[in-house]
Amino acid sequence: MSPRPDDQARTELRDLVAKASQHRATESERIEAEFWQEIDRLQKRYHGAQQDVADALDIKRNQILRQTKRYRTADQDTTND
Repeated sequence: MSPRPDDQARTELRDLVAKASQHRATESERIEAEFWQEIDRLQKRYHGAQQDVADALDIKRNQILRQTKRYRTADQDTTND
């Protein structure tokens, strides 16, 4: 059986777990943004593509609209007007 940890070991472990958790959250947010930005580009490929994307993702068109607006970058806003 391994020895019981001291307070320093526990503190280090908590810090490392918090750091890993923060990294996971940051990467999840980045990946989510990249996904919806790509969906935003794909839905503009042809007339009716938004419905086809919605069908492929099994979600409603208005959900695609909300998410793509949420994650749209400033340069995408100006090029889409």
